[in-house]
Amino acid sequence: MTTMTLAEPAGFQQLSKLEQIRYLQALWDRIAGAPGELPLPPEHLEILESRLAAHREHPERARSAYEVIDRISP
Repeated sequence: MTTMTLAEPAGFQQLSKLEQIRYLQALWDRIAGAPGELPLPPEHLEILESRLAAHREHPERARSAYEVIDRISP
């Protein structure tokens, strides 16, 4: 993955850490609010299609989110 350096918005460093986090959350909400505009690499789409096909073939193998969380929680 390529890392990109971006200029901080003016005044960002003057914000408290809590305000910086809220700013980033609001920014993410704006981006996530239009999921159709996000690029999807073809490889990711292939993986999703493969997993969906596997689920449709064997839906009984699916686990609830609660089961998964219980399994990975200490």
